Amino acid sequence: MSGRSYPRIGRTSLQRKWEKLPAKAAPKCSACSQPARFRVDIEVNWFRGDDECGRACNEHKSDALALLAGIERHQAEQKALREAKEGAAS
Repeated sequence: MSGRSYPRIGRTSLQRKWEKLPAKAAPKCSACSQPARFRVDIEVNWFRGDDECGRACNEHKSDALALLAGIERHQAEQKALREAKEGAAS
């Protein structure tokens, strides 16, 4: 068992290719709607493979809770869209 607290920030990497994109095409931060500059791995527990990956702006690159909430919100929105599409096809 690990004594570390979770969720926590794992690896953070600057994505230079995102800086070159126009503002409308650039990916958005998982926590807010600002253009993202970093790819962030969020460790949710000590099991290998349970990490979440998100995009972050400069202000949220070290805020694991805000990024995780944004990732979960996005996953819920995508699930609702899939269910609506499947319901419309039936």
